[in-house]
Formats: sequence, C-alpha cells, structure tokens
Amino acid sequence: MAFPFKMILCPIDFDENSEMALDKAVEIARHFDSGLILVHVLPLVLTLGEVPPPAALYEDRAKAARAKLAEIANKKLAGLKNESHVYTGDVIGSILHAQSKHQCDLLVMATHGRSGLARMFLGSVAAAIVRKASCPVLTVRKEPAGARIGGSKTDSKAGNARRDRK
Repeated sequence: MAFPFKMILCPIDFDENSEMALDKAVEIARHFDSGLILVHVLPLVLTLGEVPPPAALYEDRAKAARAKLAEIANKKLAGLKNESHVYTGDVIGSILHAQSKHQCDLLVMATHGRSGLARMFLGSVAAAIVRKASCPVLTVRKEPAGARIGGSKTDSKAGNARRDRK
C-alpha cells in the first residue's frame, strides 16, 4: 500500500450511492494528487442451462456505459489523471481484477446498506470486496433519514427547541 494514495479505484453503477462514493473518491484524489480509475461492471448472470444473451446486447450496454462514464469524467474529474473501464461478467471478480491490474492502493465504493433478508438474498458486493481486496477499501453510503448521531436518533423537535432558545 502506498501512502499517500497514488491510484484510486471507484466502481460505479450510476445510482445515487455510487455517485456519492465517486464524490468522496474525487475529494481524496484531489487531496493526494492521485489518479482515479472508474469501473462499471455489466453483470452477466446465467442459471444452469440458460442460453447467454446475444453479444450485441452487451455491446450496446457497454457502449452506453462508456458514454455515461465519459460524461461523468468530463463533469467531475477535470484536472485529475483518470481512466474509465467497462467490464462484463462477475461484479466482484471484475472489481478485484481491476484493482489488481491497475495496482490501485485505495478502493472507494458505495454500499447500499442492506441488512437482514435483503442482504442474505441479494448479497453484498461491498462486503465481499472488503474481505477480498488487497488494498484498503472505503465504503460510502447515504445516511437514511433519522440516522443515529452519537448513539441516539436525531430528533427534529429537540433540534428545533435548541435552536429556538438561541
């Protein structure tokens, strides 16, 4: 691991959570004058005996993903050394492959904060990456409304009462 970080990998799936993670990755990259690599993975999920979809379908989706990554790079990565890559296949394996291939020394990614049955059935890409990556992983997630601060739920009425006294 190099410190300060020289190359940061940020997997992005174009949702709000991954854009928040990208913003954090950009902030860190600017602070350390690091390179930033964006990765988008088109999942290829097949069940036993299922026929794979036509290659043209994935080519169109990959082309659209590359265009969206280019748009994001133009908007948010000005002045940063950056690359964008689109992979097709296993999401976890593709992210780990990109991290190894590009010798990234920090991985910044979103977590959706699923728990219970949703996590059991849908799995957690972020949890698998944290366990398997060969570099530090920073996970970023949007705080839900009423998130706990200092061990207790925020109470808007109590907050308003404190402000009213000032």
